[in-house]
Amino acid sequence: MMLRLPQRMEEVLLAVYGRGLREVDVARELGVSRQAINKLVREGRARLTETFIELAEVLQADIVRINLARGYAIIKLRQIGVKAYVFYIPGKGPRIVFDGEISCSNETRALCHDLIKAFESWGLLRSCSGDEESVIECVIRRLEE
Repeated sequence: MMLRLPQRMEEVLLAVYGRGLREVDVARELGVSRQAINKLVREGRARLTETFIELAEVLQADIVRINLARGYAIIKLRQIGVKAYVFYIPGKGPRIVFDGEISCSNETRALCHDLIKAFESWGLLRSCSGDEESVIECVIRRLEE
């Protein structure tokens, strides 16, 4: 199971979806053709979908929603009925946050920091502010809307 996307693929997906650039602008910025960017976007979307589906299968979960443009999936674990949020962290791969109270204590500080950076990269931080826990809870609430 390949959980991380290649760096160039991540870079293109984040430029198109996170920064809202047009493919032609990303192509110009990277010095490649628009067709190359289009191919990377298509392949990136497919690989991100495969990643979310494979994780759901491993966790024996049903997929509630996948949003490739924002780099997340919502799943529900069949055996215990708990909802979980899978976020794709650029450079690191997917990370899972289970429904419930978010704690950014010493042992989870790095995860919280990675999540905030990913939210920023994918354009998920609109109207969410405060400490890390508040921002994560705000983003998750917005995903449920």
